[in-house]
Amino acid sequence: MMSRLEWILQPDRLILLGLVVVAVFLARGWVVSGRRILYCIIATALFISIAPLGGWLVSPLEERFPRPSALPSSVRGILVLAGGEDVAITASRGVASLREAGDRLLEAVILARSYPNLPVVYSGGRPWSTDVEKNALAARTIFSGLGLDSARITYEMNSRNTAESALLARRLVSDTRGWLLVTSASHMPRAVGAFRAQGWEVLAFPVDYKTQRRSSWGGFSFTHSTWMISTALHEWGGLIWYRFSGRSSSFFPSP
Repeated sequence: MMSRLEWILQPDRLILLGLVVVAVFLARGWVVSGRRILYCIIATALFISIAPLGGWLVSPLEERFPRPSALPSSVRGILVLAGGEDVAITASRGVASLREAGDRLLEAVILARSYPNLPVVYSGGRPWSTDVEKNALAARTIFSGLGLDSARITYEMNSRNTAESALLARRLVSDTRGWLLVTSASHMPRAVGAFRAQGWEVLAFPVDYKTQRRSSWGGFSFTHSTWMISTALHEWGGLIWYRFSGRSSSFFPSP
């Protein structure tokens, strides 16, 4: 239900729906009302394109868990959440392909080299796919290409969302204390809440920042702005849904 509501509330889809309404009004001869709606749509699109609305919404998520200034000394393992790899292109082309959240995998390799004796758990499948081997192919190809020893990595590829990652990854380790959790900064609050709800004591290591420390006016990009707003809707909506459904330890987890 939450995913369907999120799909409808995407800014670009709402604007498209508004244009359809305008077309219906004009076709029925309701010209004045149609024009008013059209003017509102144009004004909204301009505001979204100019104002750093997405940055305002995403920034509190990214600032919630600061990145450690120095690597922690007491760490039991590295836990990286899926989402940075392009599964379809990697499987089709046979070449490792990253998405916008590819920093998750790159930082995981850097951390694995900084902690050469620690295990690495990679958790996350695809919500719409049942081909587990294809899902694992992307991560395996990327980690192998970056020189990470495959013997150190355990793959959990059956989870369909963050809450399931926390649940299923827990079955792969004997001690859930002191694990570095690597995921996108905007995703970190929801991820920490889900893992704490399953008894993990994770150390947040946020990556893949999408905002600067201070969002400013001056740019003009409708596509980037709507993408940022969509990211914010996904995460804030996820926080609400996870808390409501008991999948998170709190609404807005803190360090």
